[in-house]
Amino acid sequence: MATRQSPCDDREAPPIVIRPGDLGDLADVMHVMEHAFPKTYGEGWNHHQCRSMLSMPTARLLVAERAGMICGFLISRQAADEEELLMIAVAPDQQSRGIGYQLLEHMLQSAVNHGVSSVFLEMRADNPAQILYSKFGFERIGLRKAYYTGANMEKYDAITYKASLPRNHM
Repeated sequence: MATRQSPCDDREAPPIVIRPGDLGDLADVMHVMEHAFPKTYGEGWNHHQCRSMLSMPTARLLVAERAGMICGFLISRQAADEEELLMIAVAPDQQSRGIGYQLLEHMLQSAVNHGVSSVFLEMRADNPAQILYSKFGFERIGLRKAYYTGANMEKYDAITYKASLPRNHM
């Protein structure tokens, strides 16, 4: 019996579409999160944490979709003229294809349009996504020792990054 390949697995599939998401996308977001974040580091969120965050009026969800299937997402929240990138994930079979780049690019443009001047994020110190963030001008501004607690109770440091955004002159 042949296995059915999902549209997110097919390199010949339609292009990725980035769109605003909502609570109706939460099941698909959780599916991506479950597979994108290794349990070792304790970085992924559970359903309740995501639902609580996305219920806040200042939270934003962007989803990357191909052929109607969510292959990645980004969660952020705005406070005054600052935005915090809380979570970004891409399905493992879709990583290294520019989806994270597209999500981050859309989020930063939206932040500029909403009057945001600075974006902050925290990530595990040895996370290779640092390369992506540096492409967008994020600079290291701090370190949180033993911030993450992994499945084996081992502690992992987090690095805080900041990007300054241009003013929107509309």
